Amino acid sequence: MRMTKYAFVLLGLLLAVVALATHVPETTETVTYDRSLAPGAAATGTIGWAAPIDGYDWYCFDATGGQPVTLTIRRTSGDIFPNVGAMLGISDDGTMDALTFVDVTNNSTETSATLQFTPAESGPVTVWASTFLGEAQGNYTLTMTGGTERSSCATAEAPSVPVERIAVGVPLEEEIVANDQTIVVPVSVVTSGGFNSPIALEVSGLPEDVATSFNPNSFPAPGSGSSTLTIKTAAQTFPMSYPVTVIAIGPGDETGSRTFILTVFCNPPVILGVDQLRSATLAAGSSATLEIKHQGSGPFTYQWYTGPRGSTNFPVQGARTSKLTTSNEGLYWVRVGNACGSIDSAAAFLSR
Repeated sequence: MRMTKYAFVLLGLLLAVVALATHVPETTETVTYDRSLAPGAAATGTIGWAAPIDGYDWYCFDATGGQPVTLTIRRTSGDIFPNVGAMLGISDDGTMDALTFVDVTNNSTETSATLQFTPAESGPVTVWASTFLGEAQGNYTLTMTGGTERSSCATAEAPSVPVERIAVGVPLEEEIVANDQTIVVPVSVVTSGGFNSPIALEVSGLPEDVATSFNPNSFPAPGSGSSTLTIKTAAQTFPMSYPVTVIAIGPGDETGSRTFILTVFCNPPVILGVDQLRSATLAAGSSATLEIKHQGSGPFTYQWYTGPRGSTNFPVQGARTSKLTTSNEGLYWVRVGNACGSIDSAAAFLSR
């Protein structure tokens, strides 16, 4: 549980009243780190309350959740009764606002003190070395075991955000197309920040049956320029929304990109009752033409069959249009399909 400023003050007052010994830094105390503690390697310092010696020295290390930590402080000279305390966290601004109190020794008579604790979670620890209030000054050693050394007593800096020197422009957020349709998308590339290299253009995110091309597909140094991206969907491109990314590729791993949504729209074929095939009589020596009418999104595919509706055992060879002309008697029906489905017509009977 994090201690507030008031909790630190209260803790200090309680310790002063009960033990009249251990000094706990008040929240107004400035945290100034001396170094990071390495396990088993003693740190040395001087503390006391006689100017110009400071009453606190500050250290840090990293602890692992569930692993016990031991801090031992020993007087090596002077008249101090050394104490050691610990708080979870690191102060990046010299205050204790981001620190959570753990524990502190209460030594007013001995030349050494030991603090042991087991953190629940992994993370940085701030340690202070101090002495009994009113002591003059003296030297000490401070040893830590159970933790690991930090590279520095500072919060980890956020990774620097690389400056994008290649910017890709596409003047749309979403485009809706049908199957077997072509669209042309303007593309611009602007380079900055001293970039001065050729640029190649690529596009990703579309299925293999969609054809794409850039005109032009590259720019010479310094890399800026305008192009057009041509996209042609296939007759059977699966209808869905595709995130399309236009990529401008420079030397090494330096790239710029822009993504928009291309939605391939499709209505499945529908045959209304009034548009179903009708049975007919063949005149002697003549032929008849059956034609299917339907609705939906094109392009469409057709396959005619003989036999009952739904039976695909006897396809009519070469009959792949909306019309079938034949002089043979029998049942005939057609399957109409597009990228998003298919439907079977009613069967029509041709007789003499």
